[in-house]
Amino acid sequence: MANDGGGFIGRVAAAALADFDGAMSFLGLSGGKNQGQEYLPLNPRRSDTKPGSFTINRDSGAWSDFATGDKGGDLVALAAYVLGCRQSEAAERLGADYGIGRAESVKGTRGAGADVCTTPQALCVMPIPDDAPPPPVAHMRHGRPARRWAYTDTAGRLCFFHDRYEPKGERKQFSPLTLWRLPDGRLQWQFKAPPAPRPLLGLPDLATKAGAVVIVEGEKARDAALRLLPEHPVICWQGGAQAVSKADWSPLSGRECWVWPDNDTAGSKATADVVAALGKAGAASVKRFNLAAFARQASEEGGAPALVGAEPLGDGDDAADLAARGWTAGHMALVLADASALVEVAASAGQREEQGKQNEPAAARRFELDARGVWLHEPDRAPRWVCSRLDVAAMVRDPKNAGWGLLCEFFDPDKVLHRVIVPAALFRGDGAEVAGLLLDAGLRIAPRAKPALIEYLQTATPKDRARVTNRTGWHDAGPEGAVFVLPDGAIGPNAGAWLFEAEGGATTFGMRDSLKYWREEVSSLCSGNTRLLFAVSVAFAAPLLYLTGNESGGFHFRSNSSDGKTTALRVAASACGGQDFMQRWRATDNGLEALAMQHCDAPLLLDELAQMDPKAAGEVAYMLANGSGKARAARTGGARDRASWRLLFLSAGEIGLAEHMGEVGKTPRAGQELRLAEIPADAGAGLGVFEDLHGYANGADFAKALDRAVRKHYGTAFHAFVSELVGNQASIPELAREAQRKFEAACLDAAAHGQARRVAARFALVGAAGELATKWGVTAWEAGEAMRAAVTCFRAWLGRRGGQGNQEERAMLQQVREFLRRKGESAFTDWDRPANDTDKHAPGKPDRAGYRRACHDTDGNDAQEFFIFNETWRGVICKGFDHGAIGRLMVAKGYCRKGSEAGREWLVKEALPTEGRARVVHVLPALFDDDND
Repeated sequence: MANDGGGFIGRVAAAALADFDGAMSFLGLSGGKNQGQEYLPLNPRRSDTKPGSFTINRDSGAWSDFATGDKGGDLVALAAYVLGCRQSEAAERLGADYGIGRAESVKGTRGAGADVCTTPQALCVMPIPDDAPPPPVAHMRHGRPARRWAYTDTAGRLCFFHDRYEPKGERKQFSPLTLWRLPDGRLQWQFKAPPAPRPLLGLPDLATKAGAVVIVEGEKARDAALRLLPEHPVICWQGGAQAVSKADWSPLSGRECWVWPDNDTAGSKATADVVAALGKAGAASVKRFNLAAFARQASEEGGAPALVGAEPLGDGDDAADLAARGWTAGHMALVLADASALVEVAASAGQREEQGKQNEPAAARRFELDARGVWLHEPDRAPRWVCSRLDVAAMVRDPKNAGWGLLCEFFDPDKVLHRVIVPAALFRGDGAEVAGLLLDAGLRIAPRAKPALIEYLQTATPKDRARVTNRTGWHDAGPEGAVFVLPDGAIGPNAGAWLFEAEGGATTFGMRDSLKYWREEVSSLCSGNTRLLFAVSVAFAAPLLYLTGNESGGFHFRSNSSDGKTTALRVAASACGGQDFMQRWRATDNGLEALAMQHCDAPLLLDELAQMDPKAAGEVAYMLANGSGKARAARTGGARDRASWRLLFLSAGEIGLAEHMGEVGKTPRAGQELRLAEIPADAGAGLGVFEDLHGYANGADFAKALDRAVRKHYGTAFHAFVSELVGNQASIPELAREAQRKFEAACLDAAAHGQARRVAARFALVGAAGELATKWGVTAWEAGEAMRAAVTCFRAWLGRRGGQGNQEERAMLQQVREFLRRKGESAFTDWDRPANDTDKHAPGKPDRAGYRRACHDTDGNDAQEFFIFNETWRGVICKGFDHGAIGRLMVAKGYCRKGSEAGREWLVKEALPTEGRARVVHVLPALFDDDND
């Protein structure tokens, strides 16, 4: 009887496909990357350095190498390609691994030529019996394993091994090692995966450790987690992120479970699958670690574990990476002491496969969710594919319990995870806006399936809840304190329940490299440079506004071009983000409102004041410092909620606010200039904003060094500072008040006006913030250096302002003096010789302001006396001010006195300080006449 070669190859291909991971291990293709249903290993037939060109379909076994053009239709063809032999030989070698041989065929009775295979299959043996042969010590391709883990059952009996290889010049490889009973009864070890359900690694610890069960991805991560969490049983499963469903999770029924994700997209997906599996297995409760809690720097202070500042996690980091960075069980204890380190996940919420099912009779319409997507089941019809996998993770709303919506999670065609908030308001009408939103983010939707997609979303009932805000910064999280929301996640109590979503989606916060390098290569260069120290301290002071109750406000560095002002802003920006964190004044009012919302409780850095419309500059300064935007009408006619923020902003330019507004004939109010305190950017050392070049040849070289440093290291300082603030919320207000008291005592005298004290409080807050950053190890500055820089900058502001007095009163008097200086001759008619009496042909004075006459002061010196028309006084000389307030001020300071002449009351200015011998008289009607005030 002839052998049935084609049927034999087909059976081998089917068996290999059913055990895809084992077949990959047999062929030396383990350790590849999964992208949906495509498996991407390195091609052993050529010098492949990264996955991508060589792909194998997990569903069909079809494979191709786009770099060489090689391809095949099943795993037998793949084996022939990898092993370098004919398909028949490859099928025999694979078949031997699965216990399938070229058996004799017998004629069946189902038709002429029908063959029936009678070959028995090999069986995986678990647990390993006592008479089993010893396992091989090396793999035929990878050699001896660098590490071998023994998977056991709950009684500690060996079930199989999992090996890790790290050969030179190749990526690390993995291979399970299992025992099989062949058809002839022999026991044989084979490098292939065990069948499902597979036992978990670490099961015996469940009986000896009562703590919550910690679940990690990977055996190496488990080894590290055992050292970090010695009181807890630590579990992992065999096969990686794609094999969660093949593990037996039933031993965790009734246990509290903590899931520790890897810090990458695959880790997030694996966590979702683990949570779902735990829900089905009946876990008592499920929590997952908030990875933001691990973005800290471990240290030993005084022999005790401590977490100081931020150190962002790398792509794919897990427990083993933390251990390599010096983390110990003591550091983990500090993390677990923070309530936000673990995020509650209801076990039932993890059952994502069931979330689409509706509470309807079994025969009614219902949705199901699997790895391929969302399916609609209808009576008497085949299941219909609606869209690619779309998880409804939570219901969301804003802090006022309005603006409800759904948080949806899915992978785009490039396997990038998207978290999209679908506002409930978009479901009005036919829901086309919802489909458009998801399509734009990369969700694949079947033709004519949009109504089913809308139905799926609207009937989803996830148990998780989250708050969504478009404003960064502090938000009240209840009795546990405030939470600080940043675009990449929240910090503080119940941080996982807060989400940030900016209009337009763009944010400028970001992190690169570690805090250690920012401290050493950026902050250290600020030392000795008061303007740089002050600029960076402004970034740290912004989140203190909420805790201390201080008002918003700004600072403006002003000097000539190329003095290093923009460099100072870039250095300050590096505390929070990259080059795009610094903004420009060139924006509309609405644009600056949006920027302020996205920088609430954070610094807003604005370069080039001259680019702002001078007509709007003063009002914009008011708006930013007052913390709220314009009142606008809602669609219904009522008032919309005003945009609001708390903000410290730092500006730079070659001109100041007063000069800029003066270009269009506007005079700034004292309040506007107080809200934007102008600091001379030139530090007085002949180097522009710099004072200490730290060994560089000149200011240009030093600026270039700073620019290189801030491009490489940024964002970690602000994150670290806020993390410390969250844990010290209660103590900050008193620390700030004490700093402000000392600052005022050092910089102001008892006669200082309230305006100067108001600005001094803002400078003091900046200095205090810089000192806190130094105390917490965020900067590399010396203690006291940040406060000294704040004092220096305040005194520079005070000197430019002209002292500690009332700036508005100074401006009032200056306006009167300036009018008399410029118009004293041209706008006033000689009192003793009126033109119309002495010279009939003398030209008139069309803009006459009054009369003037010669007189003598108290010392007998020549002087002049001015008689000013009331209308001119009110509408011209006092324009922009309260005319009565100017009069009262002049009397209070002794510049004017009341008198009478010809029955009329008048005021006499005895001596204007800057004008020498000059007096001013106000007449017709009296300035202080109550009826005419």
